Amino acid sequence: MSKYKAIAIFGSASDAIDDAFRKPVFETGALLAREGITMIYGVGDGGLMGESYRGVRSEGGKVLGITIPSLLKKQCADPSIFQEGELHVVETLHDRKRLMMESADALLIAPGGWGTMDEIASQGVHAKIGDRTEKPMIFLNFKGFWNPLKELLQHMLTYGAVKESQIAFIDFANTPDEIFDAIARAEKRISK
Repeated sequence: MSKYKAIAIFGSASDAIDDAFRKPVFETGALLAREGITMIYGVGDGGLMGESYRGVRSEGGKVLGITIPSLLKKQCADPSIFQEGELHVVETLHDRKRLMMESADALLIAPGGWGTMDEIASQGVHAKIGDRTEKPMIFLNFKGFWNPLKELLQHMLTYGAVKESQIAFIDFANTPDEIFDAIARAEKRISK
């Protein structure tokens, strides 16, 4: 995975998220750090975003946090955790999503809610209309969280709402150890 210099992770920043997802997301952050990959994330010290950050730092890895002023105040109790150059504060959520996706070589989608759904839908739409490069988008299907999405994608294919080529960049990993294989599968489909 040496060609991957930076990977973005999206997911819940809420402390209400089920604890079952915390360990595998922490392990995901640690894995990225061990591979020398910078983790890009939307900033936050709570929920799964906090776990991914702690995982990266546990292995001495690098992060790039991208957020907006209101979320920085709401989701990060101590912005001094970031070293110089690791925190970028932009004006709008649109700018935040765009910069995160443009800066990443691949996207990891941890369990999450409305914000996470918005972020993945945005990437899908932009890739479909051709104004953003398709990148592997890997759903971290820990404890089967994204199984309903798998079913929805199949349903959408069955009824012609999407084409295979429009979701070729999507894959699923059930454990952190499966992430790089999922990225390789998605990348192979994208390059066809």
